[in-house]
Amino acid sequence: MNANPKYLSYFWNADKTKSRIKQSKMYQKANDEKSGLHVFGHILFCLIIIVTISSSLRFLESSFISSNSSKYKLLGAEVAMAAVQPDKTELVFQSHTSVNIKPEQGFTFNLSYKNSSANTWTKENVYLKSSTTALKFRHSFWPDAFLPAQLQETEVKPGETGTFKFALQAPTNLGNYSGDFILVDNNVLIKGGNVKVVMNVVEDPSTYTSTNTAINNTKSTNSNTTVAKTTTSTTTTKKSVCTLNLHIAGVSDSINNETCVKQFALSEEGPNVRVGILHTEDAVSVTNNKAWQVYDENDILLASVPANQEMRFNYLPTTKQYVFDFIDRTVRTTTNLFLRNANNGIFTVTSHQDVPSWNKSINYNEFKGDLEVSYYAPKARTWVINKVPLETYLKGLKESSEVNPIEYQKSLIVAARTYALYHVNKFKVEDSFFDLYPDERDQVYKGYVAEKLMKTQSRVVEETSGIVLTHNSEIIIAYYSARSGGQTITAGLPYLASVKTPYSAAIGGLYGHGKGIDQVDAIHRASKDDWTYDQILNYYYRNIDIEKIY
Repeated sequence: MNANPKYLSYFWNADKTKSRIKQSKMYQKANDEKSGLHVFGHILFCLIIIVTISSSLRFLESSFISSNSSKYKLLGAEVAMAAVQPDKTELVFQSHTSVNIKPEQGFTFNLSYKNSSANTWTKENVYLKSSTTALKFRHSFWPDAFLPAQLQETEVKPGETGTFKFALQAPTNLGNYSGDFILVDNNVLIKGGNVKVVMNVVEDPSTYTSTNTAINNTKSTNSNTTVAKTTTSTTTTKKSVCTLNLHIAGVSDSINNETCVKQFALSEEGPNVRVGILHTEDAVSVTNNKAWQVYDENDILLASVPANQEMRFNYLPTTKQYVFDFIDRTVRTTTNLFLRNANNGIFTVTSHQDVPSWNKSINYNEFKGDLEVSYYAPKARTWVINKVPLETYLKGLKESSEVNPIEYQKSLIVAARTYALYHVNKFKVEDSFFDLYPDERDQVYKGYVAEKLMKTQSRVVEETSGIVLTHNSEIIIAYYSARSGGQTITAGLPYLASVKTPYSAAIGGLYGHGKGIDQVDAIHRASKDDWTYDQILNYYYRNIDIEKIY
């Protein structure tokens, strides 16, 4: 049979197919003989073509896709599949959906989410963002206006639950307000992570019959269905940073009351402390070992600065502007500058020289936390302010020595924590330029360089974390000085009565204000008399409680 070769495209043209088949000898013979064999031959021919095409397609498929891998194989080369699996979540617990609350009153807002995605959440990547509607609930504890809280757990695997605890504060004016929060992973919205809270700001919440409600989605023990439960929750009437109308168990007892962490979403690192680390009439130069950002006081991003790039900030009194160069432009703003340490690096104020006389190789110009550049008009000087958690601040103090007895160091750190917290608690942020001076006017603070040098002190800070001194459930002014010369000075406060300091008397002379702890006397009591830190504290401060508040 002299048949011409046929291709797949040949059969796609019906008209040509029909004419050519009619011309074939096989068709003519079958037609002349009126035999049924032509039908069988036609069917067999079609089946052969179908089987051939099917086999070819299977061969092509096996060449491109490996059945034993999640990767494509193309001409022997493996190409990874790009399967995008967006994060999903389920709200498990919301402490408040609506509250009746006084103006400017604060309370803790708790949220729990189930990780319903295939990805593991990490503390660095998963956080809560506030929408613009929630900015009116901003609390001073928030790390950032649009970042009220990070994930509390280090990581949350698929199927596990992640938690957020942070403070909300009611607006100043009476009225009904609502705000929204959004759960994100690396700034990408996590599906199902939106929550809303409503505040009814009133003069007297007790006159309202409605209760604050909480959403608690828990699994029933008898079935796999999710049951939504509603419980009542009350808002706290205590002010921010624990003005301490409370009494928490002493350090010698187990903690049997709510701590400030739970009541006010106070971090275990303590509240932020703002320390005026230096002032100058010249430009301020800063660098960081990791990438960082510059914002104005309206939270507008002015520059994203790479690691190890030095930036120079000037204040021009004539135009009342901050000026700095970045890339190919000059940035000008009339607001204070906020240098955000977004990647937890170390800031170095390269324009600052703080070299001790006893070691010229040291320069105390490195700092953790954030920096602020603020012009103080009354004295025509620019301040650099370091904002750090209280516990980090304590590690950077230079009020003691590594060779001093541990119990003495504990007593001094507890006093220093109490003193700092008193100042944070005393002043509202907007009413004070900063909380603490970095020298003898308050406490000597040298930042990260001191922390690196004072390894024992850092351990003492961690061992006494959150322990403070209170009198009648209020933070005391925990004064201390170098030596009193034989007797401490009363300061007219019920917890600062005058006490004898014989070890200090042996040296003689008053050095410092002489109030509270006499450092020379206390060191000897710890080393020679084996006094513990609570014995030391209860000697120099009277009628006090030693309390762990976070």
